[in-house]
Formats: sequence, structure tokens, C-alpha cells
Amino acid sequence: MSDRANRGGGQTAKTDRLPRLLVVLAFTGLALAQPEPKDFRQTTWGMTKAQVVAAEATKPAAVTESNGEVIVRYDSVPFAHLDAQVVYILARDRLVRAKFLFSAEHADANDFIGDYKNVEPLLLGQYGKPADSRAIWEDDSTQLEPKSYLDQDRASPANILTSDAQVGLAVSLGHMRMFTQWDCPRTTILHALTGRNHHITHQIEYRSVEWSALEQEVRPVGTKPAL
Repeated sequence: MSDRANRGGGQTAKTDRLPRLLVVLAFTGLALAQPEPKDFRQTTWGMTKAQVVAAEATKPAAVTESNGEVIVRYDSVPFAHLDAQVVYILARDRLVRAKFLFSAEHADANDFIGDYKNVEPLLLGQYGKPADSRAIWEDDSTQLEPKSYLDQDRASPANILTSDAQVGLAVSLGHMRMFTQWDCPRTTILHALTGRNHHITHQIEYRSVEWSALEQEVRPVGTKPAL
């Protein structure tokens, strides 16, 4: 075969490889162009305060600073047909934590149990099987059953019913708290119902796995999180 034929065959091979190369480059470009995953609403961990504010459609209701952290709050945000505050917590101008703080007030404290049970299925549907789920009893004085029974037969949120006598009161006094936790690759999600001095807090907290140490660094030693 002549050198010209050999050169022609080489050119044909190069031409055949060109479409495959273009396909590979196209897929690589698509992969590089994929947007960052959203960790909480429209935000991503590590965003600055300016980026967090830009990601929300409205202006924040308040921006405060406490214990080395900046807190950006939005009011009247619906979640599972409940009214909530959205709270962003930043350390050194980096988003490290966020939460929904539910705003409901109930004359019957057992209605807070109902709120928890309305929210829980949505989280289970989104994040799947939790890493942990417990109802923790510290005091049985509001209950007919002893703590030994409560610790065994009413030891998870699924076992706590809105029809259980004075269970909401137990939460409001700090006698019982319940939570469900999901450990995701980028985020730890905690759905919690806690109380103290006849006040109940219902919240979902989202904490960055990568950036959580930064919050510990900026907070003065011996102090608790601002929120």
C-alpha cells in the first residue's frame, strides 16, 4: 500500500474519532455546568450573608448578631400548612446552619403533638429512614404510668399520640422531649419538639456537615448557640 493510502487511512481514523471526542466533551461540559445542590431552601452551605439574602424573595424581618454568629430571620413562611420562621445562622460570613421555627400557639398543648405528627411524614418522605428517633422521658409526674413503662412503651415519636393525657403538658414542662434525626452526606437534619416553663418549641434544624466546626470556632467558650 502506498504512503498516500496510509496517510488517507490515518485521516479517516482521526475523522471517525472526532464525533466520539465531541460527545465526551459535551457530557463533560454538562457535568461541569450542573448547579450546586441546594441544602436548605434555595441556599447552599458556605454562602455569604449577601448570597443568602439574595436567594430569598423578600427582605429579612431581622438581622442580628449574637455570640459571634449572624442570624438572618424571615417571618410567616408556610411549611406543611403551618406558619414558621426561617432562620439562617452564619459564622464568619458563611452559612453553617438553618432552621424552621414553627410559630403556632395552642390552648391545648397536645395540639403541638399533632403539629409534629403532621410534619414528620413529609420529612420521612423526603429523607427516608431516620438515623435516630426517640421520645425521652425525664419525669413521669404528669403521667399515670411510671417512667420504666414510658421508657419502654412510649419511647419514640410514633408511640406518642395526641389522645395521650397530658403528654403536651409533659413536653411544656421539660418532662419529655422527642426528636427524629437524619444523617445525610452534606446535612444533619433534626426534627424536635422540646419545652421548658410551659413553653414548647417545635423546629426542624439543618446543620452543615462540612461547615459546622466553624460555628464552634467563633462561639465564645462555654456559651450555647444563639438559636
